[in-house]
Amino acid sequence: MKVSSAHRSSPARRERGLVIIIAYKWIKGVLWLAFAAALPLLVHLGLEARVLGVAAHLQHHAGAWSVALGKLVARAGSRRGLFVVFVALVADGVASLVEGWALVHGAWWGPWLVVVTTASLLPFEVLAFVKHPHVVRAAVFFVNTVIVWYLARTALLKRHERREPFA
Repeated sequence: MKVSSAHRSSPARRERGLVIIIAYKWIKGVLWLAFAAALPLLVHLGLEARVLGVAAHLQHHAGAWSVALGKLVARAGSRRGLFVVFVALVADGVASLVEGWALVHGAWWGPWLVVVTTASLLPFEVLAFVKHPHVVRAAVFFVNTVIVWYLARTALLKRHERREPFA
């Protein structure tokens, strides 16, 4: 059977779930880097009270990641605290972009990187939910659990396909 040249040159179609995870990782990475860039600027402009207000809102109304971010921002009242928050935002932003890049480029380790990093945060999300139950926290936990399950399943299936002998 002859395959048309148009069919051969078209890029591989990704599953919708993978596309959503990639978009989430890239959006999160860009947002965290933007926050990292904006935080020192806002403090420099004398908007510490506003920054602390946002921190308090994050601590009480969202998922585990934002509680941690809110606490970090609240500690950013000092120059040292601001530096810690800045480094944390840059590290998480870059990590999210690397995860998205690895998924886009089909690196065999990409799904496992996301599985390990996301699964490592699940216990903290459970603790945050137990301390302060909120529908957003439950949703974040659910979404992250689905991401871990989906990527682990996908990675295991691909590994199994590579090991099957050719007929």
